[in-house]
Amino acid sequence: MRSALYAPVCQGMTVSLALFPIVLMMACSEEPGGEASPHQRAGATSDTSESEAEAADTSVADNEASGSAQGAEGVDASAGEERGGQDDAASPDDALVTLDAGQSADGGSGEVVAFKNLAYTPPAGVTSDLATLDLYRVDDGVERPLMLLVHGGSWISGDKGGFEDKIVPWCLERGYAAAAVNFRLASKPADAPPFVKPADQVRDIAAALAWLMDQAETHTLASDGIVLMGYSSGAHLVALLGTDEAYLEEVGLEPTSLAASISLDVHAYDVPYALELMVGSVVDANRGSIRFLFGQSEAEQLQSSPIHFVDGWAAPAFIVSVDQDPEEVGTHGYIVSKAAERYVSALSAAGHHAERFHDANETHSSLVGGFGEEGDLVTDAIGAFLDGLGLP
Repeated sequence: MRSALYAPVCQGMTVSLALFPIVLMMACSEEPGGEASPHQRAGATSDTSESEAEAADTSVADNEASGSAQGAEGVDASAGEERGGQDDAASPDDALVTLDAGQSADGGSGEVVAFKNLAYTPPAGVTSDLATLDLYRVDDGVERPLMLLVHGGSWISGDKGGFEDKIVPWCLERGYAAAAVNFRLASKPADAPPFVKPADQVRDIAAALAWLMDQAETHTLASDGIVLMGYSSGAHLVALLGTDEAYLEEVGLEPTSLAASISLDVHAYDVPYALELMVGSVVDANRGSIRFLFGQSEAEQLQSSPIHFVDGWAAPAFIVSVDQDPEEVGTHGYIVSKAAERYVSALSAAGHHAERFHDANETHSSLVGGFGEEGDLVTDAIGAFLDGLGLP
């Protein structure tokens, strides 16, 4: 029986989660559970296109800005049979030892260690209590590429802790170090200005990535081969970071340091098109929230739409959409499938490497609940994408 995805963890306690015991030396926290994954073999479709160019990006934007249970969000997954030369990858059964920011790993214990709530330097002029991240790696002294994990929550909510149960163990098995990042949450209409918008969140994520690269020697991280993975609205954010190099250049990073971007179940790759798809749909009521976040005019909306930047640089992208009835107008499955199809087509036409995968047997929440499990179609598809790029 699968345990709850997240359990409360308190200082000095060892808590058994789904895949490994965790020794924590942190304040108490709690995360919600998730829905089990069906994992049927039928109902999944894939689309692949490649080019000679350096890349394509993935993007996610969720339409749950009103807090509805229905959204265009998704989570990333991947577990290939080939491990890209990382033959010392961790087992998910290893203990995860959580260290304080002032502590350091031994560099040879072989344990899975986590540094919780590391404070990164936010963008210039920004003060934020949410400028923190959790870093996980195997304490073996081996330089590891980084998987940067960006949470969802309709841009206005969410927390980095949601990746620990399923996504982080999968990253470690693949041979990555994993960093789950918090960032400023987007403003709601009732908030007082100045407003935080999705573009500001991308600036925060870029700043976190730059801070990690500054700390690469301390944590034995590779300076290239970085993979971005975002779930739901976080998938939109990594897609934008993976197509608009201005965010990386602002923090002194080379776009070529990004090896891939993975977006899971969202519709905001092209915000004006997403708003069209939402008319009369199951999420029609959320269109006002999307306009508040992205702007009232098409010109404003395109400034935070990954598709607007595909004519320049883009990281190789893998776009996941889920839910039944992808051909039935107005359903969640239809909205995210059509948005993914349009975005991947644009990336391909611009000469980038882009692939998409739709699983009609998963839902927005079960996508996370079953991630990394044997036979999970999304996990296998992402693994094959990374294997095809020669990545861990």
